[in-house]
This record gives sequence, C-alpha cells and structure tokens, in this order.
Amino acid sequence: MDEVFEILDRQTAEIVTEKVPLGKASGRILAAPVLSPIDQPPFDKAAMDGWAMRADETGKVLKIEETIAAGEVGVKEIEPGTCSAIMTGAKLPVGAGRIIRVEYSRRDGETVNIDKDDPLKNIIYKGENMKAGDVVLTPRVLRPRDIGILASMGFAEVEVVIAPAIGFIATGTELKEPGELLKDGEIYNSNGHQLLAQADIWGCRTSYYGITPDDPEKLAETVNRALGENTIVLLSGGVSMGEFDFIPRILEEAGVQKLFHRIAVKPGKPLWFGKNDRNFVFGMPGNPVSTFILFEVFVKHLIQKLCGLAYDPAFIRGALGRDIRRKTWDRTEFLPVKWENEEVIPISYHGSSHLNALAEATGLIIVDREVKKVEKGETVYVRII
Repeated sequence: MDEVFEILDRQTAEIVTEKVPLGKASGRILAAPVLSPIDQPPFDKAAMDGWAMRADETGKVLKIEETIAAGEVGVKEIEPGTCSAIMTGAKLPVGAGRIIRVEYSRRDGETVNIDKDDPLKNIIYKGENMKAGDVVLTPRVLRPRDIGILASMGFAEVEVVIAPAIGFIATGTELKEPGELLKDGEIYNSNGHQLLAQADIWGCRTSYYGITPDDPEKLAETVNRALGENTIVLLSGGVSMGEFDFIPRILEEAGVQKLFHRIAVKPGKPLWFGKNDRNFVFGMPGNPVSTFILFEVFVKHLIQKLCGLAYDPAFIRGALGRDIRRKTWDRTEFLPVKWENEEVIPISYHGSSHLNALAEATGLIIVDREVKKVEKGETVYVRII
C-alpha cells in the first residue's frame, strides 16, 4: 500500500482556482491561506446581558444612564455610581471596565441594586479571538464551520480550487440501473451511483456514462469519450483476470500508461491505475465494497494531491471489542467497525460484495499484512468514513 501512495504522490496537474460565494463554498477546497482583515471582535463587547460599570465600582445601588442594544453605541460615559444596561454583543461604553450579569441584580426604576458580585469581567476584548493579519484558515476542504468563520470576518466570497472533473463508467452486461426490472442473473448497478455520491461531496464536477456491457468495441468507445471530457476516469468491473475483463487492454490501446495493476489490499486487489498526458484512470473491481474503499483510500488521496493538499483522513482510537481472526494474511485488509460503548466492534462482514455491512459502520480499521489475529482489548485506530 505504501508503494501505491508513493506513485499517487508523484502525480501532478495544473491547479486552477475560482472565486465562489460563501453559500457555494462548502465542500470545496480552499486555494490559499486566508488572513483576517479585521480584529475579531472588532471592539470590546459584552459577553452577556448585564450592567456595564467602572472596573473599580464598589457601589451596590447604581444609576442607570442608558440601555445599549447589540449594534448600538452608547453615548454616555460611565462615571462612578452609574452604569448602563447592556445586551450581549454590544460595544462596551467609554469608562466601563466590567459587566455584572443581569441575574445578579434587581432593577428599581432608574436604578439597579447589585445583589452579588461577579468574579468575571464578562467582556470579550478587541482582537481576543483573532487579530488583523492572523491566518484565519489554511488550505482545506471547507466545512460549514469554516464558512461561518469566513462570514464572521466579512468575506462574501472565497477563492477555491476547481476540483478535477471525474467521469464514471460502470461495466458489466449483468447490470441494470435502479428502478428497472431485474431478469434472472442480473443485479443492480450500485457502483456508479455510490462513486458519484462520494465525488459530489468533494465538489468535483462529475459525469456519469451509465452502464457499458462487456463488449470491447462499446467499452473502447465509452472510455475514449470519458478520457476526452474528464481529468480522472473511474471504471468499475472488468479489471480482473477473467475472460471478459477487457479494461486493461482497452485503456492501454487508448494511450493510458499502466503504473500498477493488482495491489496487496483487501478488498480491492485487482485495482488498475494509469495515466496519459491529461488523464488519470482507476480501473476498479466490480464488488461494491471494493469500489467504496478504493475511492476513500486512493482516489480521494489523488484528488487532494491534484488540488494541492495532503489527504489527512480522520482517525479515532479505541479498544477492540472482540477478537479478529483472519484466514489469509497476505494483504493489508480494511474491515468495517462501529463505535459502541467506547469499544470498537467489528461488524458482521461477508466480503467485498456485502455492501450493506457499511450501513452501520463508523469507519474502517486497517489490519496490516502478516497479522493473523487482533485480540480483544488491543488498541486499534478507526478511519472514519
């Protein structure tokens, strides 16, 4: 598997960017570090509703000068013996050094009785969260919280990478699209729709070329069309060693140079990867768990590499809830697990066609080559999916 990552990391492509409104930026890849144009907050402000008073005020009954709502600016300077009612988020008036929260007081007309001292100042100071010129965000896949951060700094739009266009081809005479009636011996095509959904999350422009039967001429026609219209082409099925596995030959005849074929990973051993002057091509086995995992582990890695990022998937650590025993151990294996009662529980899993095993999965654990058994209680790392 390390050799696969080394090959993927050697691939390059021109990085092209565009500016998009914040409302269209979630899931896109930030092109460059963003610096804050302002202090955050831009002024000293109230952390809660209460009474703004001098820092050295000791009086228990104070005269109320005015009420300052969020978005307003007080006009009265705070003098000894006085205060102003202030709402959360409002700018601190001149002379104020602390805020007594409203629940520590009783209002009586134009005065307020302070019943309890407040150990906190309850002020968020100018630039406390971020100063002008600080790095707000580094390049990353933008998440909803990142959009909120950018909005808080006044950005209406953001520069993002134009992710590579990806084309999907599902191969197999036995396949039918969801919604069609199945004949004896046929199955539904899940790979095309699953891969589209995986790529859509990453903001990629996607094209789906439907199901192509196991016919060399039709396969070659569809492959060449997809190569002309996309940067990355994904195929499912037709890459193993069977009589109808035409894809490797068709790709090489189309000018795509093979960089590797067959990897020591389970599921996904038949994976084919190659490139030409403008395309990168993954030929995946047809089993749906294989295609899901291969996209998560290898295709995402390449997408981010081509967008200028290092793919850094999220992991959580936990104790294995029951033993894992393997009948074969010649490949690195990805196994679905769920997080339950602070333990990592292997999910009942029957192999690479058992797609619904992923329905309850928190993520995948990676069992290295030559490891025959992982015992209950051992620390394992779960790759979140």
